[in-house]
Amino acid sequence: MKTKTFILSMLLLLMAGLTFQSCNKAPEPDDNSPLDNLNIPDGFTFESTRVENVTIKMPSTVSFETDKSRFNIYTADPADGGQLITAGSFDENGEWTGEIRVPTALDSVYVQSVAGGVYAQLPEQNTKEGGVTVDFGEDYETNIPPDTIPPESTTTKSASYTVSSAHYSGAGIQISNNLIQNGDFETDNFGSIYGWSSDHPIDGKWYFTSYRNQRMEWYNDGGNHVVRTPVNHLYSYYGGVTQMIAASAGDLITFSADIKSVGNPAYQTSWLYIIPMDSQNRALAYICKYYPHPANHWVKKTICATMPSGTAKVNILLWNWDLDRNGSIYCDNVEVTKPSNDSDGDGVPDDQDDYPNDPARAFNVYYPNQTDWGTLAFEDLWPGKGDYDFNDLVVDYHFKSVLNASNQLVEFFTDYSVRAVGASLKNGFGFMLGGNPSNVASVTGTHLTENYIHNNPNGTEQGQTNTVVILFDNAFRMIGSSGSAFINTKEDVPYVEPDTNELHVLYANPVSVSTTGTAPYNPFIIINGERGKEVHLAGQKPTDLVNTSYFGTYADATDPATGKYYQTENNLPWGLDLPVSFAYPKEQVDILSAYNYFGQWAESGGNDYPDWYMDKPGYRVSSNIYTPPAGK
Repeated sequence: MKTKTFILSMLLLLMAGLTFQSCNKAPEPDDNSPLDNLNIPDGFTFESTRVENVTIKMPSTVSFETDKSRFNIYTADPADGGQLITAGSFDENGEWTGEIRVPTALDSVYVQSVAGGVYAQLPEQNTKEGGVTVDFGEDYETNIPPDTIPPESTTTKSASYTVSSAHYSGAGIQISNNLIQNGDFETDNFGSIYGWSSDHPIDGKWYFTSYRNQRMEWYNDGGNHVVRTPVNHLYSYYGGVTQMIAASAGDLITFSADIKSVGNPAYQTSWLYIIPMDSQNRALAYICKYYPHPANHWVKKTICATMPSGTAKVNILLWNWDLDRNGSIYCDNVEVTKPSNDSDGDGVPDDQDDYPNDPARAFNVYYPNQTDWGTLAFEDLWPGKGDYDFNDLVVDYHFKSVLNASNQLVEFFTDYSVRAVGASLKNGFGFMLGGNPSNVASVTGTHLTENYIHNNPNGTEQGQTNTVVILFDNAFRMIGSSGSAFINTKEDVPYVEPDTNELHVLYANPVSVSTTGTAPYNPFIIINGERGKEVHLAGQKPTDLVNTSYFGTYADATDPATGKYYQTENNLPWGLDLPVSFAYPKEQVDILSAYNYFGQWAESGGNDYPDWYMDKPGYRVSSNIYTPPAGK
């Protein structure tokens, strides 16, 4: 009897241990669970971000033989709170083509250069063609300032997804040294000349043209002084205001001004002119930005050009045609700049270079953007199904990558933080990116304590064709103890403040971003210390060390022949990547019960509610989402 009792006790202990090792989770969802009943289209991999191809073209008036002028791409106009995504320089033809990763919910980005700033509309979700082209020189002209009514513009607008800077202009990259004096027109100090070509000195003074005895006027616009075309003029008004500045051949001159119409824009046109002059006051070229029918609100227009041989000075000219006798064209906030010195000789001017004294580094780029963090959320019962609360391992991350003046990756820094461990398994975490691991000089900031990860001397993992970095091999050692197997997933268990760690990967030789791919690369977890048991995001290939015998077992429907990885038969994933710090569900609450539009997003293949994870009215069931204590 004692023997039977002992055996029974041991069986009960064994069953209890197995239950604990299987994540302390509820049984797998049955076939009638809401998740299993989702009709998820084949090929949908639960991505909340997408990679877009972007081409930026600078005006042909700018020479890039030696200058590596900078561009920035933001989530929105930085004046409205937009955050920097990426930056870089143009090639010798004044072009850049590359990829950016953005949230699928983002419908446009803001592109900024010395030629101005424009909003670029992104293609619709699941559109396979095109990409985005931004042409800053699209509305440039090389005509002499006109003295007759111009014909209708014959400029051909570009095809789908090409952005005309004529319609979306904004502030360009800010350079501190304004070469113009009284650019805000707050001082009443104006001279008068007959025509724009009349000789006038380099004296920091504006000169009104007086063609037909009509000239622009200084005007108090509600406490802000501007210059404007005359109101109640008798004739069709042609004229402008000009200031001469010193310049030399090879100078890149950028000229911007705010312009608006007060009246009927249909009868008005404005131009920004850069006119390089020689020492004999002869015009060497005419570079202008054509702005027909100015808007009834302030719009910043920008033009830039490299000065030709023989340049001794530059005529900065605001030229207007105003046929509306009761209306006016207003101009304000003129800025004229040229690049600063290039102390490190990498071709990027100091005021555009994040590392002005380091020729090996030039630009900082970010993911998800300069300030926001992203989240990776995993289920860890693969190849079995979990409870889809996506909190078995929750890792927040932020990438800062450093590029050189040729847009090659020099190094990157990854801030990462384990926010939650809703499981008892000792899971590891890493990512794979393209490129030969031998080209990595060093990896620092990893936390390996369990002796099952074997690294090369440079810190990359051994036995890998691609570069694989394991950040940690036991999630429990990355966050303090809660006194429970559940950390920050149950509100009746003490909260543990997450730590922030920094990974640093330095390359021996700069590498193309097209080789490495885009952050966050190919992240994965390693389940319970078993190196071959790695779980990636849906559709992502495993590393060379995966144990392929798990493929196609239990709930996993991985089929390398068709390119399907880490999804169930009805296409459910084991991991999610969000471009925000994700508010994850409570323990054993499936994601459908926490987010009202997750299911609709999944069944639509990502087209509906691409922002399903946001905190918008009706989007969340707050009572089913884990909330840290107040002040945490």
